[in-house]
Amino acid sequence: MRKALLAAVGVAMLAACSPAAEQVEQAKAPVAEPAVPVDPTFTGLTRPKGDAQFGYYLPVDEVKVGDYRLDNLHIAGQMGFNDWEKGERTKTYAPVMLEFVDITSPARKNALGNVVYSVKLKVLPAAYAVTDDRIRLVGSHPKLGEVRLDAKLDAAALKKTKGTKGKDGLTVATGALQVGDTPFKQVAFTWRGGDWG
Repeated sequence: MRKALLAAVGVAMLAACSPAAEQVEQAKAPVAEPAVPVDPTFTGLTRPKGDAQFGYYLPVDEVKVGDYRLDNLHIAGQMGFNDWEKGERTKTYAPVMLEFVDITSPARKNALGNVVYSVKLKVLPAAYAVTDDRIRLVGSHPKLGEVRLDAKLDAAALKKTKGTKGKDGLTVATGALQVGDTPFKQVAFTWRGGDWG
């Protein structure tokens, strides 16, 4: 009996001296690699040459962080870029921006039949680059943290889907998205023109 008691005390003392199994498991858990690594050399505002990229890019699959879901990526026409780059800016609009919605906020259907949430989070850019074949953006939002997008744009698919006003549902851009600490290594977008929300 005494030996069993001493053995139990010894096991208890060893357990108190060593880290909890849960802590060991947490230490072993791999840290998620960022989908879009921080690139301190990516700065400035590089706009497209024309209006070919204008429109709303809608995620093919749900992209969600907590209660916030990616609604669209917006790219303006030349007038939007002109105003922004001349310093005519607001807190809720940029010529390249990502818009998230709070899916717990009140919602309604608009005239186009789209569900519109009352709480929207707009990620405005600190830097952007939109070319014929690529869309990059770095921005932030207090509720989301730093947001980074690096997507390849398929100019041929974009031109084709514009012919059907986006009704064919072609994927026109694919890439990676980083929202705070949450990586999305493969995000795909379709295209719609005009007002979306």
